[in-house]
Amino acid sequence: KEVLSAQRRRSFEDWLETTSITLTQVNGQRKYGGPPTGWIGPAPGPGCEVFICCIPRDMFEDCLIPLFQIVAPLYEFRLMMNISGQNRGFAYAKYGRTMDAEAAIRALHLHPLQGGVRLVVKLSTEKRQLCLGELPAGVSEEALLNMLRVVSDGVTGVIVREAGPRGRTASALVLYSSHYTASMALKVLVQGTQRGVTVPYHETTVVGKIIKALQRAIKI
Repeated sequence: KEVLSAQRRRSFEDWLETTSITLTQVNGQRKYGGPPTGWIGPAPGPGCEVFICCIPRDMFEDCLIPLFQIVAPLYEFRLMMNISGQNRGFAYAKYGRTMDAEAAIRALHLHPLQGGVRLVVKLSTEKRQLCLGELPAGVSEEALLNMLRVVSDGVTGVIVREAGPRGRTASALVLYSSHYTASMALKVLVQGTQRGVTVPYHETTVVGKIIKALQRAIKI
């Protein structure tokens, strides 16, 4: 089934060419920026991203990005996609400041589209951390942090705590720079699909290899 009409497809391609915007397809989403070319300043902190839903399935970045850039420059825009080429009806827009995200909600929540559809825009709740379980007792935060930075991007810190009977094992809270980097790290670390955000020790996973390396360096 054709998702875009020939006219809409040409319009979308013309927009990409005219604006020189680059979109990257990554794991079921199409991403702009993060940061975009020419961005000046640090990565946005918590409270700078809005969640957008009720997007018509044939509406794409050529309509959405200009709309959300009316409020303020975008640091990142992510449109969720399915394999058919349709969008999944929701997206995330990230600004440089919390006040810009709040302004986007005020300006664009219930924004009317063709056909009587209205966008829903609300503050995004970003989960930026993962929990690693069944680590060897005595693992240092520095050693774990260095190893995790080898296999995943955006790690900003780790907090290690004793776990299990009499502290025979440890667990770690791993902090990431964004929800996106935490999501990508989860995929890398478990090398497959798993519910929740607690990553257990399996020898076949990247986490398992990290733990085995830590075990060799620690007297248990």
